[in-house]
Amino acid sequence: MKKIIAFAFLVLGSVVYANAAESKPVYKWVSANEYYMIMPTGQSLDISGGGNETVKPWGFGFRAVGHETISKTGGLQFQSIKVDNPHTGKDTFYLFDLLLGMEYMTPKVQGKPLRFTAQAYADLGLSDTTLYAAPIVSAGMLYTTNEFADTPTGFTFDIFYRLIDLDLDNVGGGKAGTLKPALGFKIGYIFEGFWTTKEKSEGN
Repeated sequence: MKKIIAFAFLVLGSVVYANAAESKPVYKWVSANEYYMIMPTGQSLDISGGGNETVKPWGFGFRAVGHETISKTGGLQFQSIKVDNPHTGKDTFYLFDLLLGMEYMTPKVQGKPLRFTAQAYADLGLSDTTLYAAPIVSAGMLYTTNEFADTPTGFTFDIFYRLIDLDLDNVGGGKAGTLKPALGFKIGYIFEGFWTTKEKSEGN
């Protein structure tokens, strides 16, 4: 588990480093940082030998956000899912996700704080001993709190959809199960990033 989490951070770090390295002498890829909560929303879980249950995952995540109209994006998220079924008993399983993809954001317009966003991700995840990969699409709104900032900052609300089943080895009580495609909702806030747009001074 520790090796997989460390590998996830390494991959995300390499994406950020590659973008920073290729933008010399001007830092063109301006990263902001979104922190968000995944709200509990009913999803269908088929349990092996145990019928179907409606579960409500909740979680939180971190995502790097670009400042351009179309930018690379990536992040990490965690979800907790409680199951209460005669075949599993009361149990909880977890999803750890590495998200890599692209984001579209409408250009900022002075006097109009609302901006539309859309993302497409490859979700590389781990649940107990199960490794999985799934495509995710997302759309939402950013309410800009500082329209003059180089990086987007403000409140976010997104609707996302996982397009395929997740076949998991253990969804509680040692039982396998399938988490069906489902809508999800998240709310968050984008903070100004560590990098800013600037011309490098001569001699650097």
